[in-house]
Amino acid sequence: MGRRKVLLYSDARVYGGGERYLLELARGLPKDRYEVSVVTSEEGALDGFAQEVAGLGVRIHRMPAIPTLQDRGALLKVFRFFATQRPHVLHFNLVDPRACNGAMTAAALALYRDFVVTEHLPRNHFDSRPLPFRHRVARRLTKTTIVLNEADKHTVENRPRQRGRIALIQNGLADPGEKTESRREAARSALGFPGHQGPIVGFVGRLIPQKNPLLLLEGVRRVVPARPEARFVVLGDGPDAPAFQAKIAELGIGPHVRWLGHRADARELVYGFDLLANTSRFEGLPYSLLEAMGASVPIIAPQIAGMSQVVADGASGFLVPSEDGDWLGRLLLEALSDPARLLRFGRVGRERLLSLFSLSAMATKTAALYDSI
Repeated sequence: MGRRKVLLYSDARVYGGGERYLLELARGLPKDRYEVSVVTSEEGALDGFAQEVAGLGVRIHRMPAIPTLQDRGALLKVFRFFATQRPHVLHFNLVDPRACNGAMTAAALALYRDFVVTEHLPRNHFDSRPLPFRHRVARRLTKTTIVLNEADKHTVENRPRQRGRIALIQNGLADPGEKTESRREAARSALGFPGHQGPIVGFVGRLIPQKNPLLLLEGVRRVVPARPEARFVVLGDGPDAPAFQAKIAELGIGPHVRWLGHRADARELVYGFDLLANTSRFEGLPYSLLEAMGASVPIIAPQIAGMSQVVADGASGFLVPSEDGDWLGRLLLEALSDPARLLRFGRVGRERLLSLFSLSAMATKTAALYDSI
């Protein structure tokens, strides 16, 4: 039997964690069993993602998003694409429950059935209006829904008119390599802190309401008077950037916070952090946390669904029980007061990545799912 053709499809307009998931999946699926190709949006923000996929030796296609079925030009282009492709497995990447609905309708018109979907954030609920036609088509033809954590599995199981089976497969990451002193110092220099002796706390994520970056600044405000040598680095961009900058000025913490925007080298810059802070309101299973664990960087994260399976509270990091700037500030100060404990937590986090969140485990489970179709 020859290799099975797998088509991984995303219509996202930015390079986020969902696209990183596709990149890692394309990297991890056995090349002797699967011929993998990836479809991504024509948006310029996805150029870097397309280059990384191509760098793996995986074929990349660029297709337009289909915001509505009235966009006949985009719908026809995607339909023609599907009409010339015959993959054994068609896997759609849903960064939001509404994602890829237009593309799934085009695939249905081209007589495809039995879709696989990965829902990264199924708790992004629809409003009270009836489901649009294209989403009803997508639901009806979905054979298997992959989710990333138990809470999301429960959400999908209890969704009205849910079809097909549900598979829980956690995100996985290839070992990025251990932190060395030279790697740490190189990252700190790239962050703009060569030779800095104080702690550096990092934040990696888009500046959007879901990620709640303003909460980070409330925590910073409480840390700075007690630990003026601490520095905070923010990697990421987004529509909330102006409000984020205004809040930094309002709190008077500009000398302590460095916002670097989107950085293509963010994965390597993480090695310069002593601690990673996450302030999201909801998540699936963020790759920024897995990258920190691979770099032996401990984590402070909110006590929300999905986080406790990643962060071992009191062993590899700290879980903040509420969206409370005072609480976050106290935990940051507690963490920074004991560098030896941070080093120990970082080592535990790396062991957890290698044993619980390996790329091989994610790829093996996904391959078994493909083989059942």
